[in-house]
Order: sequence, then structure tokens, then C-alpha cells
Amino acid sequence: MYIFSSSKFLSKFLFCCVLLFSLFGFSQEKQADSLAVYSYEELTEKFQKIRFTDTKTAKIYITKVLEIATTEKDDEKLFFAYRNLAKTEDLLGNADEAIAYINTAINIAKHQLEDTEKEADCVFTKAYISYNNGLYEEAFSCYTKAYNYYKNTDNKARTNYISINIALLKNILGDQDGAIQLLLKNYKTYLSLSEKNKEKQYGNESYVSILLALSDAYVRKAIKNPERKNSLLDSASIYNRIGLKESEITNNIVANISFIADKGIILEEKDSIQLALAYFDASLEKSKNFQNPGLLTAIYYHKGICYKKINQIDDAILYLKKTDSITAKTSTNYTILQTVYYTLVKIYTDRKDFTNVSKYQNLYIENDRINERLTGTVRKDIHEKYDLKVLNSEIKNLNDKSSKSIIIIGILAIALIGFFIFYSRQKRKNKIAFQKLIRQLNEKKEEKTIVPKSLKTLSIDDEKVAQVLKALDKFEEKEWFRNKNCDLAFVAKKAKTNKTYLSKIIHTHKQLKFIDYIRNLRIDYALERLKDDAVFRSYDIKSIAEESGFKSSDMFSRAFVKNTGIYPSYYIKNINKINT
Repeated sequence: MYIFSSSKFLSKFLFCCVLLFSLFGFSQEKQADSLAVYSYEELTEKFQKIRFTDTKTAKIYITKVLEIATTEKDDEKLFFAYRNLAKTEDLLGNADEAIAYINTAINIAKHQLEDTEKEADCVFTKAYISYNNGLYEEAFSCYTKAYNYYKNTDNKARTNYISINIALLKNILGDQDGAIQLLLKNYKTYLSLSEKNKEKQYGNESYVSILLALSDAYVRKAIKNPERKNSLLDSASIYNRIGLKESEITNNIVANISFIADKGIILEEKDSIQLALAYFDASLEKSKNFQNPGLLTAIYYHKGICYKKINQIDDAILYLKKTDSITAKTSTNYTILQTVYYTLVKIYTDRKDFTNVSKYQNLYIENDRINERLTGTVRKDIHEKYDLKVLNSEIKNLNDKSSKSIIIIGILAIALIGFFIFYSRQKRKNKIAFQKLIRQLNEKKEEKTIVPKSLKTLSIDDEKVAQVLKALDKFEEKEWFRNKNCDLAFVAKKAKTNKTYLSKIIHTHKQLKFIDYIRNLRIDYALERLKDDAVFRSYDIKSIAEESGFKSSDMFSRAFVKNTGIYPSYYIKNINKINT
């Protein structure tokens, strides 16, 4: 942690304080006062109702519950509060706080309450919190402890759920044979049960999880056993096909997307690259409405590898960088980054781009340290084909080959000094532009209504004008402007009018030329989504440009600067500062 005593830091600190108090201070003080009238039971009921739908507010309720329990020194209530605070922090993505709270709940259950069942329940909770945050060894240990308790009880659903999760962890930790053995046992048990008992002991969620895990485990095993690769991939295909059908029957959209992506991975391993890409694209299309960084990471990674296999290197770079941009923001999938960085080093070495070679070598080395710090055994990513020792050796060799680039980098550094002198002069100007832009976005409630002007002099009757304007409202609402081929003819077709009329109406009623009208819509879309969507901010500029409707990152950047006075990268960087 760095401590600054400069006036610049103090001014920033004071600004943040004022902003926070203005946004939250009054409302939270008022809310805290209002909570005082509720009893422990009423607050608990309020918490239970919204714990999944409004987690931030739920945290306020459960924190008040903890305050009451602490005042009353009631161990049962303290246990309840700490356990649910742990679950709430996990939902909010606060791993450290979640682990700390669940450890406290475990201690209360064990020492104060001396309740083995409550202790086991908390150990189970700690297991899935650890799993959610990539702490696989801790998760494995906790699931094993919980399983040893529940296997001697009548809670078959909990026992089976833990068994499946232990299998998933064995798979992640590289024990494919152990994972397959556990999963097949659960699979056969499920099929032997009556429909009523299937639901009672497993449920559809667990069944599709078993099928997806079996498919995945067989793929991993196939990669490690090239002499049996085809037969193992055939086994993976069988469970993938069953799971895909089951996910469609039960309308489990998330599972369905996963099975489609997994089918692409199987095809990739069979070297059916074009067909694999088609499945990856289908899974991406279906996942548009789901914020699932883990799934996107896998799909982008495998698309990148597919494009490299067919020598479409620019596309390979694009998707490998997309993998990096998402994965680097999470606490999981660090091992997949090893292959991403390695592949990028190889690509840039072939291109003699030693600046990027150096960049991704350093990222590779740093990521290797992260892997070592997280766990010494979680180093066998789902589809890594390279032994990490071999990767490290090859990286070292590549580093020796690129040592000549130091002189070039030195020359570039001198040039960069001149650039930063110029850049420093722009900082204040950019800061003012950014603050003005954020102020405008926050104050923007609705678009200004432009008073229609008569177009009778242009031979367009008012009824036709109203029809076109209504069509334009729909055009904006449906975000059709994000289509890269959105030209005057495209919009005229949507508005059911001709290009001449459309151009005149936009010029008169929107007070803009057509090209400016489309540009403004696209930039406004990018500004709002970047402000509100953290995952979108993690994309590279080219991907943001494409999502916003621009054909290239250069066109997007020029339009962004024209509308806002700052570059997209500056906007994203400062939005991230506000949200951290």
C-alpha cells in the first residue's frame, strides 16, 4: 500500500468523500434509523426475501441482525448472522470477507453451540465459497470433510451434490480417472432411481452437471492420452449429446450454452476446426444475455487456438487477447493464461514483434508466480497441451532470441520521453473533458424533445413525417444502429421510406446529418454501456468498437474523440477508478 501526503492526493480523497456522502450518506443514515424499529425476526424475514434479488440491501439487513445478536450475546443468532453474512459477501464477490465470516460461524457451531450438524453445514458452505473463488485445494478439503459427515445421514441430496463437486475438483486438479469413477457412479445411481427419487436425491441441475463434467473429464483424459484420444473423445461426445438434449428438455439455458461450447471443444480436438468455430459462435450468440466471464473465457480461448490452427493469426490474436482481458479480472483460470501468454509469445516471435514478445513473457512469468501462490497443484488447465516445465524452458529460449530488441526498446524509450512531455500537457484538458462528460451522462434523464418543423415545403406530409419519426424511435430502441452495415439505405428500409425523405427528416427533426446521427447513437451507446457494464469495459477497443457498430477500432476512436474530446482508453481507465 502506498501512502501519499501530496495536496493532489488530499484533493482526490476529499472529492471521493464528498461524492460518496452525496450519493449514499443521507439515504443510508435514513435507512439505518428506519431499521431500528424492526425486531430480529422482522429483519431476518426481510433479509430472506431479497437475499438473491437485492444482495446489497440484504447485506444491510443481515449486518443489523448481527448487531442485535452481538448486543444480546445470543450464540444461535450470531451463528445465523455470520453464516448468512458469508453467503452474502460471496454473492457480492468479496471472497476474503466471505471466508472470514464462515470461519467465525464454524467456530461458533463447534465451540459455543457444540452442534456437529451446523458445523458440517458451514464447512459445506466454505467449500463452495472456496470453489467459487478458485481456491480449489481448500474447497476439496472442505467438501471431503462435509461428505464424511453427510454420508452417514439421510440427506442424500446433499451427499450426492458434494460427491459431484468432489469429482469436479478431482477433474480440475488433474485426477481424471478419479473424477470419471465418481461421476459414473452418480450417473448410474441417478438412472436407477424412480422419477420421484431422481428429483428428491439429485434434481435436473445435478444431472446436467454430471453429464457436462463427464464430457469434460473425458476430453481432458483424451489430451493426456494421445494413443487413446479418438475413443476417449467419442465417450465425451456421448455424454455431451445426452446433456445437450437434457438441457433443451428442461429449458436449462446456461447448461445448454455450456454443452454447445463443449461440443466445439470436442470438435477442436478432432481437428474439425470450421465446425468447432460454428459451435463456439452459436454458444456466444446464446450467451449474449448472460454475464458469465468463465464461459466467455473458455470460448474466446478456444476460438483463438482454432484460428491459430488454420493460420488466421490476426483473429487468433484478437480472441487470445479477449481471453486475457476477461480472465485477468477474475481469481480463477490463471492456468489457462499460461497457454494464452505462451501462444502470444510464439506468434509475436514469428512476427519479430519483440516489444510484444517482452510484454507477454513478463505476463507469463508473473502469472506463473500467481499460480504458485494460489496452489502448487492446480496447474493442469482443461485443455493445456503443453507441460508447464516445457513451456518455461521454451519461454526462456525465446527470451534469449529476443535480447537484441533491448537496443530498439531503448531508442523507443527516448522517443516516449518526448511523447510523455506532450501527453502531460493534455492531462488537465482530458480530466476536465471527462468530468464534464460524466456530469452530462449522470444528468441525462431523457433526450431533448426537438420541436418538429413542417416539411411541407419539401413535399413531405405531416403523417409521413410522424410515421418515419416513430420508426426512428423503434430503430434507436432496438439498437439497430449497432449493425456495421447501417447506412442510409438500411435505415430507410427499416423506416419504410426512401433515402431522400429519410435524410431530410433526420436533418430537420434531429438537426443532424445522417452520418452524424448514426455516429452519435453509437458513441452514446458505448458511453452508457462502458459506464454501467464492468465486463464490457474489460474488452479490448476493437471488440468495443464492433459491439457499438463500428467497422474498426480506428473509426471508433476517431468518432469517440470527435464527440467527447477524449480517447476511449482514457474514459475506460477513469470509469474503472470511479467504480473501485
